[in-house]
Amino acid sequence: MPWMQGYPFYLVMGSVLSLYMGIGSYKHRHTPGRCYLWILMLLVSMIFAATAGEILTDSFEAKLWWKNVQQGPLFLSAIFTYAVIKEYVSRSSEGLSKRLIYFCIPVAVDVLLIFTDSYHHLMRSEVGLATVAGVTGIVVKPTVLSMILIAYDQLFGLYAVYLLAISLLNGPRYYFRHNALLLFSLLVPVLAVFLLPLLHITITGFTAFTYLPPIVAAYLTLFRDPRLSLYPLAKNKIFENMKDGIVLTDRYDYIMDINEAAAAMLSELLEEKPENWMGTSIQPLLRQHGQLSACYAERREGQFEIEPPGRSGSCYGVALIATEQVRAKSTGMLLVFSDLSEKKRYERELLYQATVDDLTGLYNRRHFMRLVQNYSAQIGAGMALLLFDIDDFKLINDTYGHMAGDQALVDLSGKIMRVYHNKGIAGRVGGEEFAVCFLTGSEAAALKEAESFRTAMGEHIVELDGGHHIQLTVSIGIAFTDRTDVTFEDLYREADEALYLSKATGKNRVTLGREPMVRQAAKG
Repeated sequence: MPWMQGYPFYLVMGSVLSLYMGIGSYKHRHTPGRCYLWILMLLVSMIFAATAGEILTDSFEAKLWWKNVQQGPLFLSAIFTYAVIKEYVSRSSEGLSKRLIYFCIPVAVDVLLIFTDSYHHLMRSEVGLATVAGVTGIVVKPTVLSMILIAYDQLFGLYAVYLLAISLLNGPRYYFRHNALLLFSLLVPVLAVFLLPLLHITITGFTAFTYLPPIVAAYLTLFRDPRLSLYPLAKNKIFENMKDGIVLTDRYDYIMDINEAAAAMLSELLEEKPENWMGTSIQPLLRQHGQLSACYAERREGQFEIEPPGRSGSCYGVALIATEQVRAKSTGMLLVFSDLSEKKRYERELLYQATVDDLTGLYNRRHFMRLVQNYSAQIGAGMALLLFDIDDFKLINDTYGHMAGDQALVDLSGKIMRVYHNKGIAGRVGGEEFAVCFLTGSEAAALKEAESFRTAMGEHIVELDGGHHIQLTVSIGIAFTDRTDVTFEDLYREADEALYLSKATGKNRVTLGREPMVRQAAKG
């Protein structure tokens, strides 16, 4: 084979090319996804150089020495291939460097045993020379211990392929298309361990060439097109520091990625705090919220609001986003969690201000009227409207001051809330005028209820600041109807007229108004 005459030259060129890419990669060693690539490229460069040294030297001892030198970079290359892929597809590589130290300990033992094998023969049962296609190199027969260490090393290559394949399979189709080259090139050195013996390829140093495709593909993928990096620096920093929680699930509903904000929110929502949310199922959250679960199961996008169990005031918004619009049903989902607690608190405060009287805590006039209108539309029995007015309220203000008047209003409203909290709607509809609407069976029952309240108020003493005491009395006007076509305005008009009569005829009394008259629309 004439091309084999330049075989050492090819090895040297492979070493130079790997060295060039390693030096270029070194400048970006602090960039996420690229920290260990330069080490892998330098290891491959050393494999090529040591293989060339084995071929070019003449003596058996020199060839054996270069053969031994190859073993360290060869074994480490599989581990650092795993490191490159692990960091490339993972959001965070925290703790990876420490794990690599532990992973390299068996490699260090292996290299030490290889260099001292002439004394104990634990690694090689036979060592000799073989010439294939004009290339002479060392041939060894490994022992069982050596095969175990080789298998240990190759597991890292297989795991690297698995990590990249799973990541690209569950990621957007864009990443899969552009990273397929990296995946397939990574298969070359991994499969070469099994295929070269089957194909009877025994040329010295041919294994070094199997590492060239993945490092070239990795160099082009990670440096020539920065858009192809799954987790570039900017995205990584944004992801980690977002106040919103981000959860990415796979097609089997397991969490593939999660930031710190989402981990804290999930811990609150599920009332548990695992050591690591990665790899856990999102189903426990979905089972707690039926609408969210239904939308997720169909891989439909949507917006939801959910609350943690046992915690009032907390609220989270959840946005479901399909990671792949085209094949959404067979992929995972992106869940974006937003803390809406402050927003909901503000909304509740605005609602309170819009519906509740600040001084008394009863509904204000507008909201009271709105509730009664809805209330009347649902009734199946009679409905009564009571209007209360504090007798001689102006005298209280003139005698004790406006603070005392406010205290009297608060005292009366508290009494109304205690009596009608569970059996009617109460509101403040004027300065010292209050109203209660409740369901009752007849006029007589409504009149009895009003008289009972008037009597209770006549016996009630209000203690003012400064040690003064006053006894409040109220005048009450009441209107009753058992018809569903009577409006609130009709009912209020009759109750107001009855209240006027109570005030005009001596105060501290109840007056029953007439049956409300329904006004007919004018005919043209």
